[in-house]
Amino acid sequence: MSKFAVKFESFTRIVISLLMIYIMGMLSLVSLSSTTGMQIVKEGEDVDTVVIRIFKAQESVVFHHDDMLVNVIMLAVFGIICFLILPKMKKLSLRTELIFITVWTILAGTIWVNSSMVQPTFDSAYVTEYAQKFASGDYSGMSDKYLQEYPFQLGYIFLTELLYKIVNANFGEQETTIFIQVMNVVFLTLIYDGIILINHELFEDKRVRHMTVLLFAVCAQPVIFCTFTYGIIPAFAFAVWALYLEILYFKKNKIWMGIISAICLGLAVMVKNNNYITMIAMLIIAVVQMLRRKHLLKDAAYIILAGVMGLSLLPTVISHYEKKSGTELGDSIPYISWIAMGMCEGGRAPGWYRGACSVTKFEELNMNQEAMKAYSSNLLKERLDYFKENPQYRKDFFYRKFTSQWNETTYQSIWNNTVRKQYEDKGKLAQWVCVDGADKVQSYMDFFAQLVFWGCLLAVIGCLRNKNFLAVSMPLIVLGGIMYHMLSEAKSQYALSYFIMMTGTAAYGICIAYDIFAKRMQKHLQFARFFPVEEIQPEKTELPETPALSEVSETETA
Repeated sequence: MSKFAVKFESFTRIVISLLMIYIMGMLSLVSLSSTTGMQIVKEGEDVDTVVIRIFKAQESVVFHHDDMLVNVIMLAVFGIICFLILPKMKKLSLRTELIFITVWTILAGTIWVNSSMVQPTFDSAYVTEYAQKFASGDYSGMSDKYLQEYPFQLGYIFLTELLYKIVNANFGEQETTIFIQVMNVVFLTLIYDGIILINHELFEDKRVRHMTVLLFAVCAQPVIFCTFTYGIIPAFAFAVWALYLEILYFKKNKIWMGIISAICLGLAVMVKNNNYITMIAMLIIAVVQMLRRKHLLKDAAYIILAGVMGLSLLPTVISHYEKKSGTELGDSIPYISWIAMGMCEGGRAPGWYRGACSVTKFEELNMNQEAMKAYSSNLLKERLDYFKENPQYRKDFFYRKFTSQWNETTYQSIWNNTVRKQYEDKGKLAQWVCVDGADKVQSYMDFFAQLVFWGCLLAVIGCLRNKNFLAVSMPLIVLGGIMYHMLSEAKSQYALSYFIMMTGTAAYGICIAYDIFAKRMQKHLQFARFFPVEEIQPEKTELPETPALSEVSETETA
């Protein structure tokens, strides 16, 4: 390992950690004083003041001011509960924990899906209807305007079509999408299992894994979100397993792990192209690891394969459907249009969806991609110039855009179960969560999110001294997600995947906080037995095949 590789790895780890410390520090502090919520605003109820901005929309973002003292107290309560439970989990094996979280999540998710009885509407309805028709051989929908405007949806449609074919062949024609929602639960379980395994590999301190299991077991937002059939959860499952297998590849040096990792990465991007963020983060990790190892050709082959899979599967699926239907989709909305829209005010919140800057304008321009590029480029330039000339407005705009996504601590999980159509009336559980006890559930989600934010902040602070570069893998993906959605379209439901990864990262931070707290409690005999100080194994700071710096020859370090 050359001196350059050592310094480059250290520099990259520190930069990622410092950026995340800044972002998570801001989010953690903001969460104590305010919360973002979702609300339906009917005609005639528009509000526009210096404190709050709500405009007529089915999906409006509301900025609430919280009681900071209550939030601080509840953060402490949630933290102490974690500290009390953590020592009692020390004898649990990895196998036991994986079985528990799998059974618990599938049981809770299946009960929820069958209680909510949500029917897809709008975009989620379109993609499931296309998948259902394609599964029966009807490709007439390929000529619809929707797929020309959003051809990237065909990746999730392809996955859903396969699910329809499998289920229809074994259980008959499905009249509802409940089975797809149940499959979301299965994919969520795979996400949890994958992140638990990642933490098991990254930290020799088993308490990090134990805390990850505990946090996932009480995290309500993802389970409630499983009724939303839009590809977010299955795509993220593929992304998590791509990352886990990449970590295994660099630790165990097994080429088959790298191959499967690349395939999973391609599937993640295919199902939801936002996972280009994950692809870029994984390629950064791979390049840094390649520089510090002795397997240049093998690592380079993995990087190339991962890039090819990430870039090729979605275009291949689109081409497949074009051939099947005999329809050329033609021009689609250029990517710069979504960036331009992300810089504009929206009826919901800054940077949220606005058709006048994207789809509606594309239609007005007769779906001419070049004309749309020119329009979006001019719009983006105008907005950037306005930001430059109005610095206070710029700060307010990005502050509200940031908090409308990341501090909306339900991540539209309750919202998606409240505003959509129903196959039948909600069960007692869903009725309580979405209506009768909605305020209580939202408060719980808010308190839990504060714990995650502060735990994640402590974790990235810990990454400054933890020399294992792979420990910043998940923070790097979260950082990419935050930066991407600060530029492109904003929506709090898109933040859910990264919140799950924040939760896995927060487990490390809570263990750091436990050590500090437990040592202080040893001074108070009446409390010391509740918070034992354990001898912790040293963290993995080097990969197995990396030689000590002193063993590197002068020619290798030249």
